[in-house]
Order: sequence, then C-alpha cells, then structure tokens
Amino acid sequence: MVKSMVNVTYTWDKESISASGAEQVNLLIEWGYGAIRKRKGNLVPKTVGCDLQLRFIPENGVSLLKVEGVRLGFKRSEDGDCMLIHCGDVRRGKYRQAVLTFSIPAHSSGRHTIGLMEWSWRKPSQEKRTLIRTDQIYINYTHHLGLLSVPPHPMVEKYIKLNETSTIVKKALRMYEKGEHERGAFILNRQADELLIRAARTDDMDYMKEAELLLAIRNKWDETFVSFASYSSKGLFDQSISAENVSFDETNTLE
Repeated sequence: MVKSMVNVTYTWDKESISASGAEQVNLLIEWGYGAIRKRKGNLVPKTVGCDLQLRFIPENGVSLLKVEGVRLGFKRSEDGDCMLIHCGDVRRGKYRQAVLTFSIPAHSSGRHTIGLMEWSWRKPSQEKRTLIRTDQIYINYTHHLGLLSVPPHPMVEKYIKLNETSTIVKKALRMYEKGEHERGAFILNRQADELLIRAARTDDMDYMKEAELLLAIRNKWDETFVSFASYSSKGLFDQSISAENVSFDETNTLE
C-alpha cells in the first residue's frame, strides 16, 4: 500500500452492519496536507497538489450511491469497474470532508473488505498524474443485536445533518420566489427546530449556530419577499384606479 503525501481519515457512521447487508452505509472521509492552519490576513495557503482524485475500486456487490461534499462529483470509469471522485486542489494546512454512501451486500460475520481507495494528483508545475496513497477499506459484519443498535457516530451524523442546509435553503427559496412565503418559512423553521433539538441533546453549539443561521435567513426573506409582495400589490392596485386609466362609456359604466 502507498501511504504518503496526503493525510486521510475514514470514519463509518456504524461500526458494524448487519450480516444480511445494508442498503445505505455512510463513510466520512477527511483529507488534507500538513498541520491545520488558520488563515492570516489575505494570505492564500500554498497549493501542494492539483486535481486530487479518489478512485474507488469496489468489491463484488458493493455500490457507491452518492457523494456529498463541497464541489465534488463522481462518475464511473469507462470500463465500469471503479468510481472516480474529483476532490479539487490540495492546499497546505487545509482539510476537507466528504461523505460517501454505499450499498453493501450480505456477508458472513467478521471484518471484510469493501474496496480499495486510490488517491492521485498532479504537482502544480507538472501534467503527469501521480499515485500518492492507497487504502484498503473494511467494515465489520455481525448478527449481534447489541452491536447493531449502537447509535451512529456523532461526527458522521453531524456532517450529514449540517450538509443538508444548502439543499433546505434552496428549497425554501423556491417557495418564497413563487409567493408561497408560509411554506418557505415552514421548511426553514422545521430544519432549525431539528437542529436545536440536536444541540440540546448533544450540547454541540455547531447545531445551534446552524439553526440561528436558518432563522436569520427566514427573517430576512420574510422581510424582503413579503414587503416586496405588498409593495407590488399596492402598486398594481393604485395603477388600476388612476385617472389616466379610467374611462366611461355612453351609459356612464366604468370600463
């Protein structure tokens, strides 16, 4: 196995899955180069690798269903034997995350291979792609009900939940734009309520901050869209009764 250059961690949402298989299992991947650094002023972290690509070669029956992450996309290779995930450039001290969702077939109890992860990139001054890391991915199969009832890993669950925000906001915005302000507000309120409940249960303030963001968006859109609708309605009404647009026929009925 090649293990160098990029630091990568893999975290399943469930430590064990049923030996009868699972239709959906989530794997959180975090990758980056060097120690995490905070940006100072307007300095842009140095690019150490371009067009980082993850090539997933699955075991028989394993399928990669989707990828959730910033500016990520995936597609099947020409021969259909692997999945290619484009992860963008790598900057020193900057780490990114993504969740890969798999469908995994039945297997006997024990630790078994899911597939192979191959990481490659190009050096900033080169065109040639270089293999920089390979990892064999495993998961534990079991019939033990106690192991199967263990709650999802909080870090994976958190990433998935917070990653829903952009989709929720886009859906609510469509409602506001169609004039369905109450439905748009309901969508934002419902997601904010779920996040607040999670914040109370886990004492994780990231959930609280995300909820506050959604409520702030709702308040802003309520003010903007509702005020605009009221203004538009008033303008149309005033225009319809202006003296210039009113005329009478010979029987003095309003036309």
